[in-house]
Parts: sequence; C-alpha cells; structure tokens
Amino acid sequence: MANHSEITLVMVDDNADDIFLTRKLVRKEGIVNNFISERNPERLIEVLEELSKLGVDQKHVMVLLDIKMPRSNGFDVLKKIRDSAKFRDVPVIMLSSSDDEADMFESFEMGASGYVVKPFRSDEFFAALSNVKQVKHQLVM
Repeated sequence: MANHSEITLVMVDDNADDIFLTRKLVRKEGIVNNFISERNPERLIEVLEELSKLGVDQKHVMVLLDIKMPRSNGFDVLKKIRDSAKFRDVPVIMLSSSDDEADMFESFEMGASGYVVKPFRSDEFFAALSNVKQVKHQLVM
C-alpha cells in the first residue's frame, strides 16, 4: 500500500497565487511530498506523459483542475483526460471560484472525482481529496 508521500498532485491553474496558496496548504499539512503546478491547461496530458516516463504510477497521481482559465477551460481539459485511454482513470478534482450548482453538476457529469470552491479551507480541501475512492487509503491515515 502506498503512503501519502507517494501521491503526486498536479495542479492546473492560471492563477499563480492560487497555486502558491495550495502548495503552502499541502506542505503545511504534510500530506503530499510531490506537488507539480502547470499554468497552461493545454500541457496537462504532456505533464502526465512526462510523469509516466519518469516511472510515476498513475494510481498515485491526482489532478487539481481549475475550471475558469483564459485559454482552455477545465471542462475541455477534463474531457481530454476522460477521453484518453491511458489517463482516463486519474482522479480529477475541479477547483472553481464558482459555487454554481450547474458547474458542479457538469463537473460530475463529465467524470470529475470531486469539486472544491476557492478559496477553500484546509478541511474542505482534504475532505475532497479523501473522498476520492482511488486514493482514499493513501490520504487518510
């Protein structure tokens, strides 16, 4: 069984402040050692490919994906992941400043593993992470 230090979080968000605050939150809680950020949503599949080439098992990867980004929205990126034979099972938690039920519904309809409204508190964030079935045993001690 993997421990929490083997989880790799990949955060895709165009907002550097959100990335910084999330990285700080994760490190402060000591939950995850590997935190990768990508500000260009079009690069997510490439990043997942690079991790795979480095020997990172996709079972130990979780994506945090912002919905509202200028070039490509999170729904488009989520669709690409779910359409990918190689990465369709990677858990994806959608991040949004919107608490609009339509966004939440669409996220889950498209295969999101979770949904967190920004700015989030650490308990909300880690509850969303621990609710993802594929990695629950790795995050909850």
